[in-house]
Amino acid sequence: MRRSLFALLALAWLAPSPTAALPVTTGVSNPTIVVAIIATLSGPGAMAGQDSVDGFSTAMRHLGGRFSNQEVRVVVQDDKGSPDTALAVARRMIEREKVDFVVTAVGLPSMTAMVKTLTESRAFVLNLDAAPASMAGATCSPWYFQVATPVQAIHEAIGAHLGAEKMRRVAVIGTDAPATDQAIGTIRRSWPGEVIEIRRPRHGATRYTEEIIAIRHASPDAVINLLTGGMGGAFAREYAVSGLKGDVPLIGVWQGWERPMLPAMTEAGMDVLNVAPWSPDLETPLGKRLITDFELEYGRPVTGWVAQGYDTAQMLDAALRATGGRAGDRDAVRNALRRAEFPSVRGTFRFDTNHSPSVNVYLRRTTRDAKGRPTEELRSTLLKDWHSRDVALCPMRWTEEPAPGHAPGTAPPKPSTPAAAPGQPPKPKPPTVPGQQPPAKPKPPAAAPPVGQAR
Repeated sequence: MRRSLFALLALAWLAPSPTAALPVTTGVSNPTIVVAIIATLSGPGAMAGQDSVDGFSTAMRHLGGRFSNQEVRVVVQDDKGSPDTALAVARRMIEREKVDFVVTAVGLPSMTAMVKTLTESRAFVLNLDAAPASMAGATCSPWYFQVATPVQAIHEAIGAHLGAEKMRRVAVIGTDAPATDQAIGTIRRSWPGEVIEIRRPRHGATRYTEEIIAIRHASPDAVINLLTGGMGGAFAREYAVSGLKGDVPLIGVWQGWERPMLPAMTEAGMDVLNVAPWSPDLETPLGKRLITDFELEYGRPVTGWVAQGYDTAQMLDAALRATGGRAGDRDAVRNALRRAEFPSVRGTFRFDTNHSPSVNVYLRRTTRDAKGRPTEELRSTLLKDWHSRDVALCPMRWTEEPAPGHAPGTAPPKPSTPAAAPGQPPKPKPPTVPGQQPPAKPKPPAAAPPVGQAR
């Protein structure tokens, strides 16, 4: 399996060590655009971080290593899953690299530690993983864009699926952490049923006899599995062996059911539903090319993290093309990022006024492809054009400005806004005050608790 980072003209990668010497970019003495990627590349969470980096790398190869024909240098650093390291790396990137853009693919503690430092640097931050929930609300920033599908969208989509299937009573299994309570609260906002059993195994558990006995006794309509990584796989195997799988459906979150994880689950991982921001059989203009080239280069399947990394590079290229490659014109770059006019491999993508994405959320089923390999099959779109519930809490107010080449006062054609899914607010229509805070706003409703994207 190839893990090496790529090198090509006008693109260099810094070895993921906080003390590594700065690289010399091949063929470039003074690159126009500098992108830093801070990701978790070792320890827990490394799969998500590495896939995000490699997805970005694949898009850069497709773009010839340039944004809008401008030279690009990419610097990659590993936070090692440590908030202290993440903050130190962020400061180093700002002070030594003078970065234009920072792409982040780290866990919630690391992002919490460095996000203020990053946004105050006036570099644009594009986040591919967890973030404090307030970044979509009261502390939203004109320098911060959430590119990853927020975990709240995944949990609201689970509730939508339960409602569509008329399931009234469910059991939930998740880690003994606040994230489990936050997930349950989000599911309940979009589903009127009852959570009749909540099981919280200890961290790192490998046996789930007690949890399965309790679930069998509760006799729910479905089991929501919030466990990911090794815990998620171990529970799925034991759940199948217990015989419950055929009677009580298991519904998972995508981070526990990506294709690289399925072989270890054997047949226990087959025919299981999971909710995700992307599916390998989703038909998009660049989807097939991404899958073909990524698997050829790295020898492993594309995941949702890969898709998000790929989208990020495509978005940056589109923004720089819209500004004629002028990365220094920060207002123009921000307006171009807000338009999000790029071919997302996840389907519909655009930003709300809080810079949180409005995206689709999908239902997948694990199955086997024509060659007998474990894969995912798209079953339905659970939420179309999902919107963050915290839009009203964000003080930013802006309307889409026309792209260069369009008549003044008009915007380029965009798809019409679909109706919001049940229980979701429609996309707001704020007054025009480009980029910054309005003079006043009504008192907002209470904010939802912070929820980080599970890894």
